[in-house]
Amino acid sequence: MTRRIAFIAVNQSAPWGGSEELWAQSALRMAKMGYAVGVNVQGWEPSVPQVDELAQAGCEIGYRWYNKTPLHLLRFKLYKSETYYRWLDRFKPDLAVISQASNIDGLGWMEACLSRNIPFAPIAEAAAPNYWPPDERAQRLKVAYERSAACYFVSQGNIDLTVKQIASDLAHAQVVRNPFKVAYDAAPAWPQSDEPLKLACVGRLEPFSKGQDLLFEVLRTEKWRARSLQITLYGNGTSKATLAGLKALWNLEQIKFGDYVDDVESIWANHHGLILPSRYEGLPLAVVEAMLCARPCIVTDVAGNTELIQDNVHGFIATAPHVGCLDQALERAWQQRDRWEAMGQAAAVQVRRLVARDPIGDFVRKLEDILK
Repeated sequence: MTRRIAFIAVNQSAPWGGSEELWAQSALRMAKMGYAVGVNVQGWEPSVPQVDELAQAGCEIGYRWYNKTPLHLLRFKLYKSETYYRWLDRFKPDLAVISQASNIDGLGWMEACLSRNIPFAPIAEAAAPNYWPPDERAQRLKVAYERSAACYFVSQGNIDLTVKQIASDLAHAQVVRNPFKVAYDAAPAWPQSDEPLKLACVGRLEPFSKGQDLLFEVLRTEKWRARSLQITLYGNGTSKATLAGLKALWNLEQIKFGDYVDDVESIWANHHGLILPSRYEGLPLAVVEAMLCARPCIVTDVAGNTELIQDNVHGFIATAPHVGCLDQALERAWQQRDRWEAMGQAAAVQVRRLVARDPIGDFVRKLEDILK
């Protein structure tokens, strides 16, 4: 009998993002392997190309249509279990994989699976230390996670934080890796000129998570204005105009905007390193991709960053997402800039030791073990 697996993307904030790639590529591969694959996603207009590809591969797509009109909000509040979760009754999966942007987003889907006796496995792509669920919700999350067939996180740091937030040891939690957008054997040449020294800040233009405002504050000081340093922001997000306005307000000529670049490897052909002042994370793909391309990383000590990066060996760690801490890390990096190329080579070795060539294949095998 053909086994049936459902992939539920909880995300309702944007049509697509890096956190969608793990479940989507796994769904595509399992459909090609002969599994009956169901996909439940937020509906968007226009349609999302990655979801269209899943449909063309034979996946059964269930769309959630949600808007904020008063009538729809009332209907959503009163009949959410009927309008959303009843898709589980139609598809009848042997396993439901619930992909969450954070560690708490998928509680409703987890409880819907529990009430139907459907084995489920949540994925958490991030966890935020500045939000702790209140007791009632924490207890429900504890029950749901403990009764999951497996639970997956993209860093040990996210597991450790979730253990604290729901007071459960999560003995069956596992770390999984996201797919990356550079070749595993990538080896872009080191930039020919070190003047100016070029850093790339790759991530959503959303300071509440990625902390670009901290970087701006550091760079507005006279010390950094006087140095030959250029930082380019790559990405899109909800605060792009605000960040552009802040750049103009503070006259930060050393900041550039590079928008979103699909060819990530091309970024590292023209930059000497990554800087990412995140306030919270899972395990940033930008870090993995920069290290695969032999570039050192200047990051904050959040989530999985220090699981890959050793301070002063593969990059530089700011002890906290704070202006003073980021300034100290960037200063240490500047003083050791003659070591960056060698540090990048060490980073390239380190990341291949900890991140496998085929994260999707590894994850699919885990799901097959549950189905068996």
